[in-house]
Amino acid sequence: GMQVSLKSDDYSRPLNTNFYQLKPLVMPRSWSNGGAGGCDVADRDAATVLLRCYSGARTIAPGDVLRYDFRLLITPFKMVDTRAHFSQRYFHAFAPVDTVAKVGANVINVHHRTPINPYLNYPFLRPAAMKAYIDEAHRRAMQVKIYYTVRELTDHAPEMFALQSLGHEIFSSGSGGGASWLQEHFPTQDYTAGWYVPEIKDATVVTNGESRWHNAYIEGLDWLARNVGIDGIYLDDVAFDRGIMQRVRKVLERRRHRPLIDLHSATQFNPADGFASSANLYLEYFPYIDRLWFGEGFDYIKTTPDYWLVEISGIPFGLMGEMLEGGGNPWRGMVYGMTNRVYNDDPAYHGDPRHLWKVWDEFGITGSTMSGYWNPRAPVTTGRADVLATTFERPGRTMVAIGSWSADTARVQLRVNWRALGIDSASATIVAPAIRDFQSAATFKPGNAITIAPGKGALLIVSAR
Repeated sequence: GMQVSLKSDDYSRPLNTNFYQLKPLVMPRSWSNGGAGGCDVADRDAATVLLRCYSGARTIAPGDVLRYDFRLLITPFKMVDTRAHFSQRYFHAFAPVDTVAKVGANVINVHHRTPINPYLNYPFLRPAAMKAYIDEAHRRAMQVKIYYTVRELTDHAPEMFALQSLGHEIFSSGSGGGASWLQEHFPTQDYTAGWYVPEIKDATVVTNGESRWHNAYIEGLDWLARNVGIDGIYLDDVAFDRGIMQRVRKVLERRRHRPLIDLHSATQFNPADGFASSANLYLEYFPYIDRLWFGEGFDYIKTTPDYWLVEISGIPFGLMGEMLEGGGNPWRGMVYGMTNRVYNDDPAYHGDPRHLWKVWDEFGITGSTMSGYWNPRAPVTTGRADVLATTFERPGRTMVAIGSWSADTARVQLRVNWRALGIDSASATIVAPAIRDFQSAATFKPGNAITIAPGKGALLIVSAR
């Protein structure tokens, strides 16, 4: 696919997420032309889609200058790395390393509001404690990433008053308010109050999308990678531009072995966020990150397979991800190689992926080849557009994930290219292993009908008897 962004010389980066309406996008005066411009999409033939962008008729006076800037992002950005995805198990909370090990995770995301990273976007006040925790995790072959970005800045940052003196270069304008500390120390009341944690009195101010503070952010990231040993960062939406993301990636690559960046987003499709698609909004960063986590408000039940593929999974862009809202839909998620994460130290908090992880490891999914229903050469199909299958192939064994989008109970017969799987159909067995909160054990023969409940699915192991 291709993303087309139309801009002009008066482009100014908007605020993101809940702050979008305080500084929304401005239509490019060249392309928009006061509403006369637009875009048309037309199918010309089976292989071609034509996008026509225009600005409409206008009168240009001598000396007038109009810039018609545009940017193209053409997918895929990189190859999907299934081996890395299936071997990295995320624990999204701060907990003792022993606790994480018992869960079976090996990548820890440490938020702010935690003992080693208490204040939002300023992880420099407890470096010794953070380093001790990371060192212990490294001894257990785990990686530790921290929440660190620039959308807001804590009032505990020693630079706060120096940055305040720069007017609105660093901090966004706004209507003031928020925590009492901000109201007492920002006398003009011309700022936007951000996240606030009352237990530790962590008050934050919203920053601008582009400023010199980003240079300090990059230097801080470099210092953390060198001196504290962080293995990457967890981004909760993104407030900086593509150029900063490139610098973030370069710094981490230079300082750490196989660093990780994951991007989380709640759905942006609401009035406060400007009815934006998270994938479309953040597509410019996808070449430089490793994983997606979309997110609060995402609908894993009512949405179509196309939505899952393009808006949630990351697969068309060279990424993979996990689910969040309500634990996601584990059957449909498996069609895209996704589970939820261990979120909080109680695995039941947003679903428990450990039961699927166990089956993954018993099968050996890390060394498998993934072929989704979107692949015209997929070796296993169901013959239905509303019940879809993805295979994970190993020599002599194949795992088949089936997910249903049917409103009714479906009975499907697998259509199998046995030659492609390298399995003799005459001696093949199809087993559904027992998985807690997912499916009961069952055995099928080739050609047997498999019953799939609405909105659910099955995970099958196909092998030679």
